[in-house]
Amino acid sequence: GHVALNANVTVTHNDRTYTLLPSLKDEYLLKLCYTTDALKGEPGGTYRLQVDWKGLYAEAVTTIPQLGSIDSIAVERHSSADTLYLVKAHVVPHPDVRYYRFFSMDVERDDTYLASYMGTYDSRLNNDMAVVNRGNSDPIVMPDYFYHLGDSVSFKLASMDSAAYRFWSKHDENVMFSHVALLPYSSNMTGNIEGGLGYWFGYGMSTYGLRIA
Repeated sequence: GHVALNANVTVTHNDRTYTLLPSLKDEYLLKLCYTTDALKGEPGGTYRLQVDWKGLYAEAVTTIPQLGSIDSIAVERHSSADTLYLVKAHVVPHPDVRYYRFFSMDVERDDTYLASYMGTYDSRLNNDMAVVNRGNSDPIVMPDYFYHLGDSVSFKLASMDSAAYRFWSKHDENVMFSHVALLPYSSNMTGNIEGGLGYWFGYGMSTYGLRIA
């Protein structure tokens, strides 16, 4: 992938416009990204992204949903492997937010949070304990979605809107079928950028942690 160095990238919130500058982030797949320390998202806030690069223009708008919460967390042994463990969480949705996403990491092994495997959650379809699988950037080379004894687990519950839910549902579908190396599967991801490809989503994040013991 390639990230342009000379794009004009801004985010507008409450009638104030913030300029995002290119910055190196080693924990990201694409090391270069546009960011700012002057703006922090807040639940209920609306943010307009505008990108201008060599006469090409794209924009998108997102609102950060209100936060959901977790009222109980359970650790269970894997049904067929004694050395592996599952983390489960019971989601308490915000009354105005239907959709959620889990992001997880092993604090001692991972550099950043990754999208939890099959971690998209629709609160109207599921009221049971949800499995918070490990995130994995390469499911074919290392198809490991569970935890081990002693792992220090941190995970985020991200509230999201319907556009983000459609994107992550399609992402889950692609990852699930990508296990079959000889039969590659992919389908187009849905985005919300006008004038370009990609997505601009705001998440309401709640963070939780535990150690597998």
